[in-house]
Amino acid sequence: MLYIYLSIIENSEDKSKFEQIYMNYRQTMFYVANSILKDEHLAEDAVHQAFLRIIENLDKINDIKCPKTKGFVVIIVERMAIDIYRKRKRQYAIPFDEVISGIGEMAAEGDKSLEEIGNSSIAEAIAMLPINYSTVIKLKYSHGYTDKEIAKILSISEENVRKRITRGKKKLANILEEMRIDMHE
Repeated sequence: MLYIYLSIIENSEDKSKFEQIYMNYRQTMFYVANSILKDEHLAEDAVHQAFLRIIENLDKINDIKCPKTKGFVVIIVERMAIDIYRKRKRQYAIPFDEVISGIGEMAAEGDKSLEEIGNSSIAEAIAMLPINYSTVIKLKYSHGYTDKEIAKILSISEENVRKRITRGKKKLANILEEMRIDMHE
């Protein structure tokens, strides 16, 4: 792997500097990343991304074996590991059941619970929503994005995101209520 990194670097002096950094810190970097991610493969990814970032910032490193350099390298790998952790957490962040968290009261009122309606019906109900509501609900609850991130993705204000989520939940509750009534007939 070292040779791949070295092929990216043009200057021979920088190649030598990077090789020393690689040899001195790769185990420490892996240890730090693995302690955050608890997964060797993801830790390797974090270390790889950290080395790419280090290559971009080689000019900021003067003395390879000083505490300042070690701290710099460790901070970079920590940030990469945290980013990977957050992305992974976002993928599995919120159970699909929480999409209907604001609708739970309706289950208590009727004889059929939302669990009995089933996730496929919930997905079907979300698909029946207008696109501007279904998009924000999917991004928020299925993909785990924050309101700020959704606003940036959709190029709308955070307040608009919150309003769409609220309105979408109300429409979703109505659709699920109609589905529940249809199931009883």
